[in-house]
Amino acid sequence: MIRRPPRSTLSSSSAASDVYKRQTTSFAGSTSDSHGAVSIFIGKVRPEKDLQSMQIDCYPEMAQKEIKNIAKIAYSKWSLDNIRIVHRYGSLKPNDNIVLVITGSSHRSDSMSANEFIMDFLKSSAPFWKKEIYSDKEIWVEQKESDLSKLYQWESF
Repeated sequence: MIRRPPRSTLSSSSAASDVYKRQTTSFAGSTSDSHGAVSIFIGKVRPEKDLQSMQIDCYPEMAQKEIKNIAKIAYSKWSLDNIRIVHRYGSLKPNDNIVLVITGSSHRSDSMSANEFIMDFLKSSAPFWKKEIYSDKEIWVEQKESDLSKLYQWESF
């Protein structure tokens, strides 16, 4: 499945300094400090040769709804105390953080598996569109077959 973006929902001149106004966030679960394990994943813009920026577009309400759905599925599969997901959008520079996923549970296996699951679903199912902007061209990032394969593996879990 090739996911093409809609017309840009953000100005291409939007500054990264006000990106905290442009992020989708979901927090679910207790605020208990009693977890035995916390797994943290931070996804970054890879500093590829000549990459100047990455433009990430989304419909915030749609993205928020899908992020909450992914968290709900993770809760149904693992014993988790809480989940925190933050996904940025707008114009980001190489090495900027794109996504933060934090899962807390009594045991590391649940926390780590849920974290990986959430990232696989975010990468393949959440309505975000990425465009890499180089000095001489712009490229929409296409969904990779390997990402879809990871997603399908979770269905048999």
